Amino acid sequence: MLRVNKKISTMLAIALFIAAMAAGAACAENLSLWYGDIKKGDISARTNALKGKDVAIEEVISALGLARSGNLQGIVVVIDGKKMEFWNNSSVVRVNGSIISLPYPIEVKDGHWWADSKTMVTVLDQFYSNIGRKPGMRWSEPDVTPPQAEEAKKEPAKEEPLKEAPAELEKPAKPEMTEPEKAAGEEKKPAAVLTPVKIAPGSKRPVVVLDAGHGGHDPGAMANGIREKDINLKAALELGKILEEYGIDVRYTRKTDVYLKLGERTAFANDSKANVFVSIHCNAMPKGKYAAGLEFYIMAPPSDKDAMQLAIYENKEISGGAETAQDVQRADQKTRLLLKILGDMQQNDKINESTTLTEVLHSSAQSSGLPMRKVRQAPFYVLRGAGMPSVLIEMGYLTDRAEAAKLNTASYREALCRSFAKGIATYINEHPVTVQ
Repeated sequence: MLRVNKKISTMLAIALFIAAMAAGAACAENLSLWYGDIKKGDISARTNALKGKDVAIEEVISALGLARSGNLQGIVVVIDGKKMEFWNNSSVVRVNGSIISLPYPIEVKDGHWWADSKTMVTVLDQFYSNIGRKPGMRWSEPDVTPPQAEEAKKEPAKEEPLKEAPAELEKPAKPEMTEPEKAAGEEKKPAAVLTPVKIAPGSKRPVVVLDAGHGGHDPGAMANGIREKDINLKAALELGKILEEYGIDVRYTRKTDVYLKLGERTAFANDSKANVFVSIHCNAMPKGKYAAGLEFYIMAPPSDKDAMQLAIYENKEISGGAETAQDVQRADQKTRLLLKILGDMQQNDKINESTTLTEVLHSSAQSSGLPMRKVRQAPFYVLRGAGMPSVLIEMGYLTDRAEAAKLNTASYREALCRSFAKGIATYINEHPVTVQ
């Protein structure tokens, strides 16, 4: 009888163990991936720090029947020469030369490559559009058919959601503003000892050219009693001092309140044989619209309508900086002409290098707790023809009263500039160029 009881106990224990394992599997998080009205599969998911959902990138790729390259450092899909790239710790995803911001970096953990589920829809739709297929990705809870799936049958592809990062990605910027706000009110702390950039034997120091946007008769954006040209210049000079602490040779397009043509700024960077070119600006929104936070731009076809409008505004200097409707129209025409120039092979090579530089700057800003908005691309005339990796930084929005007040404080500008300097130094160390 005792032996029988032991057998029964053992069998019950095994049954309980199996039941527990099954219950655990049932509790594991999943999201169902749909393409139009077709369910592609259930994808492993997890709840992230922002209470949203991350999904396993490699499972998404497999569920769609796509093949990744043999690169173990990233997940890269190539179809007909079009690329979709996911890199560990990267804050952006590259889709055929375009960059799409993530609310937080990609993470490799527990055997999966994790990325924000909402951004994944944007990435996949854009990639499908690039390879000539209709967009139409969406998520649902397991065993739930999303209502949109039925609508997708009736709507033409152009009626599908836009291929830009969804507005929800911009929301994290607000809570992240708390750290810099604290920094802006704290006493200035002694600067940390910085590790100089690596310099190859027999090579000169790397050169970075800083461009303070606008100046002279062109004030740039004006709001809340602040002129953009003044903030840009103060930030450029502060950034230059910090870069010099890294052992970098810094040159300035302007160190005083003078006006320079856009072409002169890029020409100066080329003549200086710069390794990196950074143009510093502040942003503004039309009345009735709200935005705040850092934005990084590279010279490339526009990522969205707002990016194109900003480029047209910044490019009005081409027409002498006047504000008339005729001058704005001329800037618009010349900006659109730049889109054709972007077809040049040399410029396309620089887009890839500038994208990498921007990723590093974006990551540095995020790790510093700065209020990030997004990474974008647009045809900025000031970056045209730059023979080196180049980026245009919009430090924040002067039309936002709180952000304008912070940008007008030395402590907050220092927080920004230390983040920029760290990113630039990191990029130079990771992409050393011998300078004779």
